[in-house]
Amino acid sequence: MIKRKIANLVADFKEMTPTAKAMVVLCILLVIGILLRWDATIEGIKRGFGFFGID
Repeated sequence: MIKRKIANLVADFKEMTPTAKAMVVLCILLVIGILLRWDATIEGIKRGFGFFGID
């Protein structure tokens, strides 16, 4: 069942245009980057809200 879902995802990915493939890859890399630097990301968000005086 899982192998079939993965095969469907791979088939769908192969049918995408090069632009769409690039967007998918960049989104995956972005999520991985956010997860690896989670503490820095959260601190940046807190600082951003602190600018507006929201705690």
